[in-house]
Amino acid sequence: MKKEPQNLKTAIESLRNATQEFHRHIEVLPLLEAQDRILAETICAKISLPRFDNSAMDGYALKVANAGKKLKIQSKIFAGDCAEVDLGDLECAKIMTGAKVPNGADCVVPFEEIEGGFENTEQILAPQNLKKGANIRKCGEEVARDSVLLEKGATLSADSLTLLATQGISYVKVFAPLKINVFASGDELKEIWEQADSYQIYNSNSTMIQAILKSYGFGSHYGGILSDNQNVIKRALESPSDVIFTSGGASKGEADFIREVLEQSGAQMVLSGVQIKPGKPIMVAKLDSKFIVALPGNPLAGAVLLRLLIVPFLRQLSGASAHYPQFLLFKSAHNLPRKSRTEAVLAKIRGDCVSFVKGGKYGSSEVMPMALGNALVVFDVSRDSIVEGEILKVLPFQMEFGAEEADFINGL
Repeated sequence: MKKEPQNLKTAIESLRNATQEFHRHIEVLPLLEAQDRILAETICAKISLPRFDNSAMDGYALKVANAGKKLKIQSKIFAGDCAEVDLGDLECAKIMTGAKVPNGADCVVPFEEIEGGFENTEQILAPQNLKKGANIRKCGEEVARDSVLLEKGATLSADSLTLLATQGISYVKVFAPLKINVFASGDELKEIWEQADSYQIYNSNSTMIQAILKSYGFGSHYGGILSDNQNVIKRALESPSDVIFTSGGASKGEADFIREVLEQSGAQMVLSGVQIKPGKPIMVAKLDSKFIVALPGNPLAGAVLLRLLIVPFLRQLSGASAHYPQFLLFKSAHNLPRKSRTEAVLAKIRGDCVSFVKGGKYGSSEVMPMALGNALVVFDVSRDSIVEGEILKVLPFQMEFGAEEADFINGL
């Protein structure tokens, strides 16, 4: 089960591969209840948009061949009228926006371009310059019947729901949300509502994990602090879940029992450490049908790896086709000397520039730098000092995701 720490790109690939056989449950929800959920089926258009040729303007429907001629106003057509209208020779029809274009008409002229405008009751003089198809929305020009509206794996935004509503779709199949449990581990921890002695520390990591998950739309349940006891840890790992988070317990310390319990339970190791600063001691394992994510106990390291590796992993587990982090480009606000290592540096986006929190000098156990930043800039070992004004690939804390992979690592 033991594995050596992987480089960042290999670690990302290992996590992606681990999702391939994950079974996702499906729910059927009313349209409005499905907002921000992941679509579990590809949906094709049942009807064309528009459903029929209709007028894009209030005006007169007529034939281009009758340009410059006097035309009899044969009828008025309003949106929602169901009767078929046929234009005879030297005839036109008053038509309102959204109304069905009469048979024989091949353009619509706005009222304001006709002498007398809307007030004409018997006849009009057609303009000389007419263009075939002008101001007519053709059947199916926006959406053709049977064409793909939304692909399986799409996130159902407000605009996606509106598109489905145009098809008379009132229920959709979506993937059920992941069941996520969050635990902390360590006898030295106290809950934030308890009194802590001078040798104890407050459990801030669980707040960090749940808050970051929530910012990306993932709900979670807090299961409490696990004592350094193998039986307690084993019971926690048996809780009904899709994903179980722990903080601490991923390293090889004397009292870190999570790895040992997983080994005894026959778990399959997916990831055991990543060669990146901060955050090397991370562990991801598969136990039966669930995943165990053991983040570093140091809060800054845990927050970095959660955003950088685990949130994209969870999006893929959720069935989202857009699970690849997308970078933005910003100018470096100042110089940054670097060591030859893979590193995720906390940064602050301001306007078109990005600055580095505390000049990149902080420890993985610190918390304040996280509150000072709003982005990550990832460098590989080949990237040495950064010069003011250089263009860098930046991952905002609230990053966007795409269906195509984007290399967000800044190399040579």
